[in-house]
Amino acid sequence: MPKHMLHISLFFLLLTASTGVWMRLYTVSNSVHIIPYDHLLHGHSHAAILGWTFLAMLIIFFKLSWDELDNMQQEAKLLILSTGILTFIMFIAFLVEGYALYSIILSTVHILIEYWAIIFILRFLKKKPSIPFASRLFMKGAFLTLFISSLGPWSLGVIASQQLQKSDLFDMAIYFYLHFQYNGWLTLMLIGMFIYALSKKGIQIQKNIVIYSFWTYTISLFPGYFLSILWYDFGKIGIILGMIGAFGQLISVMLLCYTFFKNKITIQFHFSNRNHSLLKIVFILFFCKSILELFLLYSPLANLIYETRNLVIGYLHLVLLGFITLFIFALYQMETLIDDTKLFVNVGILIFLIGFGINEIILFLSGLSQLILDKPILFQNHLLTIASGLLTFGILFIWCSLFTRQKKIVSTTNKNP
Repeated sequence: MPKHMLHISLFFLLLTASTGVWMRLYTVSNSVHIIPYDHLLHGHSHAAILGWTFLAMLIIFFKLSWDELDNMQQEAKLLILSTGILTFIMFIAFLVEGYALYSIILSTVHILIEYWAIIFILRFLKKKPSIPFASRLFMKGAFLTLFISSLGPWSLGVIASQQLQKSDLFDMAIYFYLHFQYNGWLTLMLIGMFIYALSKKGIQIQKNIVIYSFWTYTISLFPGYFLSILWYDFGKIGIILGMIGAFGQLISVMLLCYTFFKNKITIQFHFSNRNHSLLKIVFILFFCKSILELFLLYSPLANLIYETRNLVIGYLHLVLLGFITLFIFALYQMETLIDDTKLFVNVGILIFLIGFGINEIILFLSGLSQLILDKPILFQNHLLTIASGLLTFGILFIWCSLFTRQKKIVSTTNKNP
């Protein structure tokens, strides 16, 4: 697979992290107030979701399947290139005008590219029945939720045409999109590709448990949407639906974690200890995410959480920076897209983890301090700026590893000599 695809994805990750640092600097220095903050925020979030994560999903899948794509390889290259160019122009449009005409048009075109990606991969899956059934199931679930998530942005145009941009309905459409993106499309696709990667090494998982987990998770995903909008008074029906979604997803996550840890010795045999350690962090974060969502079922606490910005940002970063981005790194390692025997990769991931840890601790402590003491913790903005800087440096180290050939660290798999 052409290496430039990987460079494009890491470019958008670095762009996301750099704009994150820029936004943090807004709170500590007036000299960086070059463009409106909301323009920068829109560029940051779209580069993260439509650039980094979307491209990473495609790249991992293409790496897993490249030798079997045959005459579809050129279309795969075009899909990556089109997404990269469009998303970068969209990013610039957000910086210049915010959420306005050109950025909306480009975001709409990106949705059409998503439909193209869905059709492309489904065509491939139809031709290759050898891909494990459980993997195919998760991937098809991912494409379904990716399509469903796109209904959110489409509905925003209709809602805005009725002059309801400041209504609860407008916010619900945004949460609808986000929920089916990170809880649906990204999570299901990563798990599907993880199963696919294991199968290519001959690692057999507990098929019945994984399939049961898929159906439990996917069905729970729909009532689980109410967890994101319990700030609106739906009465008891909203709580009940949120409860079904929260506990259903928790059961599914526990089953997936059980499957992973049951097979940890086999996974360690085929992959490095460093990769296995990263996977353990990923699944622990996956479990923590599900536990945190249970707190939203208590309405008084849910309302306080929704109104405390740092807690909301902390949760989003736990999911997108922690679970999803680290899972992508782990799959990049498993498929040798990044080489975890290189010093730059290991140092980069370590710096990234330190930055992520500081970021989460400060956001959650500050959010709790705001709830209990009605004030943020001391030096919050400076500490968050440092954390953002560490995340950015970690990404730079990982990217720079692609330009170095020398391997500095001895592989630490558990294979016999």
